[in-house]
Amino acid sequence: MPELPEVKVVCKALSEKITNKKIKEVYILKEKLFKEKTPQEFISNLKNKTILEIKNHGKHIIMFLSEDTILLSHLRMEGKYRFYESPTAEDKHLMARFIFEDNSELHYCDSRMFGTFYLRNYQNYRKVLPLSKVAEEPDSVDIISVYNKMKNSDVAIKTKLLDQEIVAGIGNIYVDETLFAERISPLTKAKNLSFEQIKNLINRADLIMKESFKKGGTTLMSYESLNNQEGQYQNFLKVHNDKIKNCTICNGKISKIKVNQRGTYYCKNCQKEY
Repeated sequence: MPELPEVKVVCKALSEKITNKKIKEVYILKEKLFKEKTPQEFISNLKNKTILEIKNHGKHIIMFLSEDTILLSHLRMEGKYRFYESPTAEDKHLMARFIFEDNSELHYCDSRMFGTFYLRNYQNYRKVLPLSKVAEEPDSVDIISVYNKMKNSDVAIKTKLLDQEIVAGIGNIYVDETLFAERISPLTKAKNLSFEQIKNLINRADLIMKESFKKGGTTLMSYESLNNQEGQYQNFLKVHNDKIKNCTICNGKISKIKVNQRGTYYCKNCQKEY
């Protein structure tokens, strides 16, 4: 699943291609991805609207349109956007087509069909699900609030850092990288960490993900930003990669385990369990 850096890269790429374009037509090929309203309601709400701005909050893409309209998009596991300057043959995994007035097209493709779309307005998009419970991102989250949500928890610190209601955008890759950088075992109970350690984890996650964003995100399996553009940060990972067999610090073997059903990479020698 694309994490915060990857979603930011997608938003940047989309912004460069479709900002200020007016939607002429929308074709919905897979209804189940479009939530709460009928496909016809989505189509009628989106037609003739101009895309003014594209941002993200956590892993959600937010398209601000004219006339107080917002389209929320979440890529989930395999969602991808394709942009074409002129009409183009349909991809076999095409879920929706957005046709603009200049006849350019934006395609949403999703081989797993887990992605979601919601219609919102400027006043309510942060006040109702799916965004109402999503916390702030690492560079703006209240560290005291994060610590208070962790200080009495017996849950593994990795699981808590993945909780989007505590801090937004950190996913499996960057949790492993952050814990390795701070020399903390993913199995450590959250309550065993000090305020300073929690603060350092959040700050480290922010630094790592911003560096990943600069390099286009991480492509380990199938992530791409727009039009098959892969990221490069996989070349800079320290621990979360099957290709990394030994710790870059102690040369010991990297272990792969499951933490709350998530594949987890860490060094038993360098990462202390508190």
